[in-house]
Amino acid sequence: MRRKQRVFRRKITATALFSLVLLIIHGLIFDLDASQVSRLSIEGFVVTFVLVFMGLLILEWIFDIEEHEEIVNIRKRLGKLEKKL
Repeated sequence: MRRKQRVFRRKITATALFSLVLLIIHGLIFDLDASQVSRLSIEGFVVTFVLVFMGLLILEWIFDIEEHEEIVNIRKRLGKLEKKL
């Protein structure tokens, strides 16, 4: 049970950090005046896109860790059952 709490806490922390990053990006993009939009550049957009995409990949990896461990355990149990047969 302790391990599940650690995994849950790690997921919540990762989600909170990612949400903070998205909040900063949202503040930069959507709170600009129309006169300030000209300051935005293609390079900034590309960097932001890459960072958000990498963040999504990391979050996907974090949330799949527990499922991957369960699959490994199921395969071990299946292997033991097959050996008995």
